[in-house]
Amino acid sequence: MPLYEFHCPSCDHTFEELVFEDEAVACPDCASQQVTKLLSLPGPPTSQIRPLPLASACGDPSLPPCGAPWCQRKG
Repeated sequence: MPLYEFHCPSCDHTFEELVFEDEAVACPDCASQQVTKLLSLPGPPTSQIRPLPLASACGDPSLPPCGAPWCQRKG
């Protein structure tokens, strides 16, 4: 099911909704069905592939990649 962004002119509320085919959408704030589907643009593509930081960046190559909850240095 695609996720769409909608705007309700009745209460000026913007919201996201999972919609399947021609399913009716109502505003979650005021229950109005007079909503407008907004144009959502995809994020810009990244121009480079960035590898995950390695455990060696933490100073200990035996540790898992940095940033993981279990890769926090103590002391």
